[in-house]
Formats: sequence, C-alpha cells, structure tokens
Amino acid sequence: MKRLKSLAVSCLLVCTALAGTAQAEGFALYEWGARGNALGGTMMARKPDASAVAYNPALMTQLEGTQVMAGVSAIIPSAKVDVNYGGRTYTGEGADNVWTPPHGYLTTQLKDNLWLGMGIYTRFGLGTEYDDKNWAGRYNIYNAEIQTISYNPNIAFKLTDKLSAAVGVEFMTLKLNMDKKSYGPDPTNPNPASSGLDVDSNLEADSYGWGLTAGLHYQFNDQWAAGVSYKSQVEQDAEGTNSFSFDPLIASNPTLRAIYADCDVKGSVTLPDMIAFGVSYTPIPELSIEVGALLTRWSLYDNLPIYHEPPFYAGAGRLVNQEKDWRDAWRYSIGVEYAATPWMDLRAGFIYDESPARSGKIDYLIPTDDRQLYSVGTGFHWDSYTVDLSYTYIVASDAEYDNQGGGIYEGSSRDGRTHVFGLSLGYQF
Repeated sequence: MKRLKSLAVSCLLVCTALAGTAQAEGFALYEWGARGNALGGTMMARKPDASAVAYNPALMTQLEGTQVMAGVSAIIPSAKVDVNYGGRTYTGEGADNVWTPPHGYLTTQLKDNLWLGMGIYTRFGLGTEYDDKNWAGRYNIYNAEIQTISYNPNIAFKLTDKLSAAVGVEFMTLKLNMDKKSYGPDPTNPNPASSGLDVDSNLEADSYGWGLTAGLHYQFNDQWAAGVSYKSQVEQDAEGTNSFSFDPLIASNPTLRAIYADCDVKGSVTLPDMIAFGVSYTPIPELSIEVGALLTRWSLYDNLPIYHEPPFYAGAGRLVNQEKDWRDAWRYSIGVEYAATPWMDLRAGFIYDESPARSGKIDYLIPTDDRQLYSVGTGFHWDSYTVDLSYTYIVASDAEYDNQGGGIYEGSSRDGRTHVFGLSLGYQF
C-alpha cells in the first residue's frame, strides 16, 4: 500500500508539471490516453484500461485489482491566416510549438461491486501563437494560451452482472494568457502594415471551478455493449491583471498613458458540458469495433466578458466584451482494435469533428473550421506492464473571415495541419 501511495503521488506531480495547451476544435481536448487517441476516442463501451476514469468511469467495474497509468500527448499544430487589407494580403503563420497535455489514472477495486478511480487530465486547452507579433491580425490576438487541469475522483458500482454505473466530482483549474496589440496614437486610422506605435497588451488570469461526471455501461452479451458518459459544465470566475507596454512616443503622452494603464481584470465564463455515446461489437475475441458520438454544448460559451478595473481607460474602467455565439458541436468516431499477438495490439481510428464557430464569428484565436482526424497506434503488454503508442494526423478545413472589426479583417485560413503523438505507461498490481 505504501508503494501504491507513492506511485499515485508521483503520477499527480508529473501530470501537474507537464500540463500544457494545444489547439483543438473549439478549445476542448480529448487526448486522455494513447490507446484512446489511436482508437479515435471510442472508449465508451469496449474493454477498458485505467483511462476509463476519463472516458467512461462505469467501465472501471471491468478492471481487476489496482491499476495505474500515466502519459502525455505531444501536439504540434500549424496553420496560416491570410488577411486582406488595403488591397494587400498579409499572412500570419503559426509559430513552431509543441503542447503537452498530460494524463494520469489510478483505479482500485474496493469490494465485489464497488470501484474507486482518480483521474488527472486536460479537458480544455488552447495554444495559438503567430510567429510574427506584428502580423496584420495582431489587434485580435498574436498569442493565446488557455490551460485547464481536471482532478476527477469517481466511484463505480456494478448494479447487475450486465449494468454498471459511476459518479464523480471534477475540480478544474484554469489559467489564461492572452497577448494582443492595440492601436497607437490614431485608433481611428488603423493600418495593419505599421508596427511602431502599437500598444502591447498582456492579460493573465486564473481561476478554479467544480463539476460532476457520470457514466453508464451495459454488456448485452459477449459481442455487444453500449456506454454513455457525461461531464457537466464548469463555471470559471477568473481574476488577474492586464499590463501594457508602449512605444516611447506613446509613453510621453499622458492621455494615452492614462487610457492604457496597468490594471486588475476579472471575467466569468461557462465551460461547456459533454455527453458521449458508444456501441462496441466484438465478433471474435481478438477484434473489437466501436462507433461513437460526442456532443460538446458550446452554445453555453456565448460570450467572453473581461472587465478592466480602474485606472484602465482614463480611470473609468471598461468592459471588453468578446461575443462568441458558438453552437453545439458533434464529434463522430470509429475505432478498430485487433490483438495481432498475445502481447501486441494494433489500432486505428477516424474522427469527424465539427467546428462550433458560426460563419461571421470566426476569429484568429482558433483559425480553423471542421476537422478530420486519422489515427493509428499499437499497444504492448507483458506481465503486469503496458505501453501504448499513438499517432494522429489532423486535417482542418479552411475557414473564411468576415470584416468584424476588433482587428478581424476579411481573409481566410489555410494549411491547418496538426500532428499528435501519444504515450501511456501502465501497471497492474
């Protein structure tokens, strides 16, 4: 037991240290385990591993003894954004970054019909950075990071030989960092080609919130099974600071310095709930196929209001309101797993991921439209050890931008491509 506690604490520390951000549809992340990555997230109904805590905690009732798992997904996004202004086209290109959302799990059987699980994973995250801080869309954003970490204990019950259920609590931390430019001395005559007199804004804020999780699983027979899981919305009331830096010409102007004065900020946002479904078919013991769908209710994310306390904006304070008006988005998936040998599994998956952003509301924070995800992977298991590897190639559809003001000009995104590498290590006591 002492060894088990040490492993659990180590897993917690490693996952917290590795937590990072990535570009995702909306800004939800679903990379909760290398096996799940390779199978397109189809982990609602099939034979589980310890990552069931995140995918469908009701599946913990199929796990024997005590199991631990920890790993990371390395996400490498890229995209280009063309902005049309003044008869010219300006291109912004994503900076070369690697984002590393972690995952860690512990499950244990307490009684014949009772299991306990703990998960640490990232449900929302975003990393968008343009390699040129002076690109044409800098008045909307040139760097943004949204990072959450979910700490999620669950209890699972075996209600009958075929039906299992689970409930849990989610404690989610959030950190926000946004860098953008503001127009300099003449805000009525912005020129995306100029760079010398902009005001640089750096906003940093953090918060935490609570939610609930639940899951159901039903095993019809040896071949067919179905599962459903739910993660509730989480309210985040963030507080932080916004600091500004100036060109020397602006710094010498007391009126402009009063407008762009460092200040405290606060804002409230609702991170959406998710409900996922899956049906699995196992025609032979070596082969399993699962199809699934996941709904993220992005319609709850209708606005991003950030209030700047005085002395910002000449001592009056100001509400900076970013209307989103997103819609609910579906994620459809299929995954196939084949036990090629007693010690190695082969996996493949496909996902079609809808964009929540409506036409005319797309901005440079998330410069893509619908996505297609192609994934493969393998798993090795011997004695009490498992090693899972995955690779996912994400193709994002081009997005069109309307002239919305606020630094968003007419244009389009293109060449949205992302590589995701996954690694999970597991051990069963």
